[in-house]
Amino acid sequence: MNWNVFRAYDIRGVYPDEINEEAYYRIAKGYVYLFKPKTMVVGMDARLSSPILKASLIKGFLDSGVDVIDIGGITTDMIYFGVGAYGYSGGVVVSASHNPKQYNGMKMVREGAAAISSDTGLFDIRDALKENKDAQVISDKKGTCTERYVVDDYIKHVLKSVDQSAIRRFKFVGNANFGYVCRPIAKIVDQLGLDLIPLNFEPDGSFPKGPPDPMLPENRTETVELVKQNKADFATAWDADADRCMFFDEKGDFISGAYITALLADILLQKYGNNNRIIFDPRVIWPTLEVCRKHGATPIISKGGHAFMKERMRKEDALFAGEMSAHYYFRENFYADNGVIPFLLVLEHLSKTNKPFSEVVAPYIAGHYMSGELNYHVKDIQKVIAEVKAKYSSEGKEDFTDGYSLETDHWRFNIRPSNTEPLLRLNIEAREPHFVNEIRGDIEKIINS
Repeated sequence: MNWNVFRAYDIRGVYPDEINEEAYYRIAKGYVYLFKPKTMVVGMDARLSSPILKASLIKGFLDSGVDVIDIGGITTDMIYFGVGAYGYSGGVVVSASHNPKQYNGMKMVREGAAAISSDTGLFDIRDALKENKDAQVISDKKGTCTERYVVDDYIKHVLKSVDQSAIRRFKFVGNANFGYVCRPIAKIVDQLGLDLIPLNFEPDGSFPKGPPDPMLPENRTETVELVKQNKADFATAWDADADRCMFFDEKGDFISGAYITALLADILLQKYGNNNRIIFDPRVIWPTLEVCRKHGATPIISKGGHAFMKERMRKEDALFAGEMSAHYYFRENFYADNGVIPFLLVLEHLSKTNKPFSEVVAPYIAGHYMSGELNYHVKDIQKVIAEVKAKYSSEGKEDFTDGYSLETDHWRFNIRPSNTEPLLRLNIEAREPHFVNEIRGDIEKIINS
């Protein structure tokens, strides 16, 4: 296998060139070598390669004497639910999230749905495999594999986040991006009496319309058109494994995860009280900082990435965490991210305020301007970041939580390497729009030099 498939917080590579059945079998044994589980939960996304890779993963656990609960085709957050709710030793979902169809990978957790990242065991598994220590995992007795249907229990769990009786009948576009989120959403729609306009709602691992990532602007056109054609109240789009949830207002305008993080923080602080901690990544921070100030809550900036955010949430016992990438994490969800709870919280909030979505998010957007995430292919990412630091270090307050951030009274930026792709990412926020263009132009001169 290509050892570079071990990333900061998951495993991801091209199938079968970089990662294949043998790799999955060995990784299962590597997990057992390090963590000694008794019962593992295993599921998969809709990718065409997922069934055969899941079978190899399960065989690795069974040959190691570990029992397996196979929960089939799922969303990634159902692995967190399965481990956390039923008390199993750990779990693995076979998935490459929003990557193109030729990719596959996995996300792994331990007991309590605690994430396994590069800092908490992922690289230890890699190193154990490099030394062939997985070959030491031998069992005289094979484990047993049992299938379990978890969707109904999962739905009961996420619905606890809201007052179902308060939710009004909304017409919304639901873009499942050919993933398994269609299953719980269809049942929730029936239960709550919603009007669903389905889009890409049948699981299809060939992803016939391209990478299943609604964060890509070119992937939003269908959703926007359906909102306008049907005069829908809003739209929700999930990526293929549905651990990310994105929103469009009644005009079809995409709402950045930076503003949804602020909105959800506001909703949850009203529900659970101001004496709570709110965590967010350093890409764009001002809208959520303002919400924390309003409530007197404690804001905490954390390194981005699902494994790092979950670890920090547990450490701080935080109420909520959000990322600009549309990952949202909840204390009442085993400190893990979930793609359906944000949808339900927005439904409830729109019902109670009786305002259009655009008016609901307007206070978080007013007076705030940003570039959105800008991505660059560069030869030497660290060299570029060092040159940016040299130019700006004397102009404001520096922060190194994740990449390099610099803040002044009028503008702020964060520049960092991607943890999932070979890209340099830049985000700029400002009090006035001209600052965004000015800072972008100056930094791009460094990038292009």
